[in-house]
Amino acid sequence: MNKEILRNIYKKKRDELFKEGKIREISRIISERIFENKYFIEAKNILLFYPKGSELNPLSIMNGENSSNKNFYLPVCCGDDIKVCPYKSGDKLSLNKYGIYEPETSPIKDLSILDLIITPALCADKNCNRIGYGKGYYDRFFCNKNLRAKKIIILPENFLIKLVPCDEFDKPCDLIITESNTFEATISY
Repeated sequence: MNKEILRNIYKKKRDELFKEGKIREISRIISERIFENKYFIEAKNILLFYPKGSELNPLSIMNGENSSNKNFYLPVCCGDDIKVCPYKSGDKLSLNKYGIYEPETSPIKDLSILDLIITPALCADKNCNRIGYGKGYYDRFFCNKNLRAKKIIILPENFLIKLVPCDEFDKPCDLIITESNTFEATISY
């Protein structure tokens, strides 16, 4: 199957989970699993994403008991690139052209400070290859030579597929956390 077909299938599946009220519970369970993850425990600077529509919601990670000593950030779309801006609960947000909320704080200049990136996906395989929305924002962002952060995909367990079709522009992540399992990339790139 090609990426566009997979995008359509998994958007519909996710929308159904959302209509059934299951996305909130899956988001909660995944957040609890992230709190226990060694990469989260060791992290100081964490890039989250602001959920749109039926996406999983990682924002509760900011309120965990182990989160008080951590700094959080959200992505901002700037042209074809992602900028990383500090974010705290209650900070002013504005809608971007995709209907996603973004902070109005100034972007950081040094991406090497990021320890963890919680990454959205529509589906993924166990080698941590993901299918996003097709605009390439995260793939371009992951190419930044200063980026050293662990990249974690969050998604429902049944959104894991056998193999994601990849091309030279696709950048794998390091880990997948679902509501019942954690998968670490086994292929070195």
